[in-house]
Amino acid sequence: MKKLLLLLTLMFVAVTVIGCGGDSKITIWVGEESQEFYTAKVEEYKAIYLEKTGEEFPYEFEVLGVDTGAAAGMFLNDPQAGPDIFTSAHDNLGKLIAGSSSIAPVQSAELLAQIQNDNPEIFLEVIKGKVDGTEYTFGVPYIAQTLVLYYNTSYITEDQVQSWEGILEAAVEADKQALSITGTDGYNNSFILLAREAETDETSLQLYEDGNIENTYFMGDDSVAKMKWGQYFFTHENGAKRPTSAGWESELENEVSLSVISGAWDFEAAAAALGDNLGITILPTFTIGEDQAYGTCEAGTVFQSGSFYDTKAFFMNKVSPQLEYLEDILLFLSSVEIQEESYEVANNLPAYKNALSEFEALQEEGIEAVLTSAQLSMAELSISQPFGASTAFNLYYYQKGAPDLIMEIFENTDGDYTTDAEIIEQMQYIETIWKTGVNEKAA
Repeated sequence: MKKLLLLLTLMFVAVTVIGCGGDSKITIWVGEESQEFYTAKVEEYKAIYLEKTGEEFPYEFEVLGVDTGAAAGMFLNDPQAGPDIFTSAHDNLGKLIAGSSSIAPVQSAELLAQIQNDNPEIFLEVIKGKVDGTEYTFGVPYIAQTLVLYYNTSYITEDQVQSWEGILEAAVEADKQALSITGTDGYNNSFILLAREAETDETSLQLYEDGNIENTYFMGDDSVAKMKWGQYFFTHENGAKRPTSAGWESELENEVSLSVISGAWDFEAAAAALGDNLGITILPTFTIGEDQAYGTCEAGTVFQSGSFYDTKAFFMNKVSPQLEYLEDILLFLSSVEIQEESYEVANNLPAYKNALSEFEALQEEGIEAVLTSAQLSMAELSISQPFGASTAFNLYYYQKGAPDLIMEIFENTDGDYTTDAEIIEQMQYIETIWKTGVNEKAA
């Protein structure tokens, strides 16, 4: 009996120690590249808290560097054991609020006002979601990201890099590949799909507009013309090619390819591959030729390549024991001042609006400033991933086969997409996947 009582006592003490240990600190997940920076910032926050309240902040901080692309999934595996605050791209919002939601909405009037005042319209809607019929703001934006073009300046001139036709011209002259893409998924290979008419900034393409799955449309004349141009570019001997086993870094370094589309996360790799020949700019334009014209989209129509412009945001764990403190912490960590410091220390692109014109560091010389300027310029030519409101949107767009069907049009390997009718039929399959998640070609 005594042994049983002793065992129960030890079990109680162990549970108590574990529980208290979990409640004694505030854990924050950020990108691995940002861990050191935000570790210093939370210590700064503690000093500000002391000055403001006259009291020591009651908790210690633990800032961990994680893969932010996987953070939402890691958190959802066990929210009870998860961090108090974590970083994720906004397009994970749908699964984070599925059911009764695993994350807490922003309630602080001060933090809501800062989010509203500091962020571009493109971010304000994608950080909101509905739970039990009521819409809330869940994400706190603090980093932005989009795609840009890295290119070899020893082959491509400043004039040529403004258009894919110019880059292709340079590739033909040098007998090289014009472009490497880092993936055939619906993100890294979206530059043609998301292109808009350069003169009017218009496109008939709709992807879940206003959070409505029915507001999805791929059958416009301009979309047909863009797919036809994409086929021309990917089937040209010196045009764009899908990723190879060699890897895009090797293709750039060995001058097999003259350019690659990617984001800031690949800046170091691109710089290592091209060295002093590294150029960075917005994604180029392309012009519809006689063979690509369709319906109302005439030959000579110029399109500006598009991209997704996304925000990485902070989210709060709904079951955090320190929930009452988290919003004030995020008010500090997401402020314009800290975003600017984060750029200077960790090369994180600021998410706040007008950063390109208001942030003096972006006016400085240097390749890092060129990268940031290109990203912020590209942001004005892009849309945010419209996948935050529903788990279905992200799933249907990326994972049900649509990107592969687009690549089939572009590569036309077996000549199955030679006529307009064949391309349009394939586009209808793609639109059906986006709307229903059903790949009728695989049925």
